[in-house]
Amino acid sequence: MQTYRYLAPSALRQRSLALQTSGGPTPNPRFFTGFLTTGQAAAVGLLAVAEVARTRYHRPVSPASLDPVVTGSRDRLRFESFSGCCGVYARLDVLPAGLDGAVSEHGTTNVDVNTPLRDALARVGGLDPLHLSVGPDDLTVSTLDGAVVEKKVLLPVRWLRGFAEVQVLAARFEPWRSCRRPRPPPSCAGCPGAATGRCSGWCRPAGHCG
Repeated sequence: MQTYRYLAPSALRQRSLALQTSGGPTPNPRFFTGFLTTGQAAAVGLLAVAEVARTRYHRPVSPASLDPVVTGSRDRLRFESFSGCCGVYARLDVLPAGLDGAVSEHGTTNVDVNTPLRDALARVGGLDPLHLSVGPDDLTVSTLDGAVVEKKVLLPVRWLRGFAEVQVLAARFEPWRSCRRPRPPPSCAGCPGAATGRCSGWCRPAGHCG
């Protein structure tokens, strides 16, 4: 006999629907606890998702929300957001190869990405570690500078419909292109920080006229 424990009952309120997950027999499950194997790339991706959440592309005004949605499942850790005008959707999926930690449990939380977390992510570079702990009520990000805790916030009502529409549209998508981390050319072997991996590289398309 297995007993499932929930942090709180699910509830339908006037403007929101709150669904609780049990995570199995664990009394207070964490969706994921561990390191992201490519810390710098993950940090850049998280900042990009947060940037979409704080931007209004239609009639730009002051920054909108700063709170991406974090979802843990058995095969990935997903970060999603909509722009303030709900016209742009951003998603970052970290697959098992990018996770080094406890197996993700099912669950979703909506957290704010404030200035301290943005600054901490912006300083992650090269081989710097990036540790995440995701739970139903918070997201804790730990870097070489220390830990930053972001608490759960209310999910914008407009996003609920948007998530449903995105799933329908994305079901018809097919992979267009994939790329692996490029190897630096021989000319970059002597760049400062190349031996330790604490350097950044940028790629851009090159064309020929004629």
